[in-house]
Amino acid sequence: MRLTSLLVLAVAGFVSIACGHMLYAEFPEDISAPSEVNVWITYGHDEEEQTAPSLSMARTISPDGSSEDLDLDERDGGLVGAVEVEEEGCYILDLEKEARLTDMEWFGISGPASLIQEYGRALMTAGSGRNFDWSSGEGFEIVPAVDPSDLERGDAFRAKVTWQGEPIGGDYSAMVVRTPEDLLTIKHAQEVEVSATSSEGEVEFELTLPGLWVVTFEATVDESGTWIAESDDQNGNYAEGDELEYDQITPTAYLTFWSR
Repeated sequence: MRLTSLLVLAVAGFVSIACGHMLYAEFPEDISAPSEVNVWITYGHDEEEQTAPSLSMARTISPDGSSEDLDLDERDGGLVGAVEVEEEGCYILDLEKEARLTDMEWFGISGPASLIQEYGRALMTAGSGRNFDWSSGEGFEIVPAVDPSDLERGDAFRAKVTWQGEPIGGDYSAMVVRTPEDLLTIKHAQEVEVSATSSEGEVEFELTLPGLWVVTFEATVDESGTWIAESDDQNGNYAEGDELEYDQITPTAYLTFWSR
């Protein structure tokens, strides 16, 4: 089952640890309140250019727990928008990419049909990390266990990963996509700094560099069902509105934050 799951992800182009696909956001390291903060959201790769992701959800969670949809425009291989920072605390970008399905039989390989779901979050701290551990209790989440506003090189980053509010095991990696010295220009992801497996969804590693970190966590959920395609498959395997059966769900979660 483990080998089959990896083949599914590889065929779909989603082995993030090996290939570098990531749904992440870039934003300034230093944020104050009140202010307007520009963000750039992309689907990055370490060997290819970034592409603007097709999102089914894009919103901001404020320190008081309220949410507001993001107004985004396509630019420079990504999506740009602005977040209104009205008070001190952690503003969380909560993103979900349009799901898609991959069936191993399409490639002449015996194996399951997988529903691929991707979730992204970014922790933007303004003066403090208040509400940094917000959780919806739904979908696939990387919930930090440490205040991101205080993180520095050499600190330990810790988080808990859940599926529908319950801990789940899987593989994770972490890398720095931008250092504090970089200008705000498009940049490909760097080499993976951390790569590990977690049986209970516990994530912990040392922040070896200052910069904008992206944590990736991948899992397999043994759950079958029927999915209605949200858009046409780029390879022509299905069209918008088609009803497709799947044997498992392969979710991936991404978390972006700064370390000094």
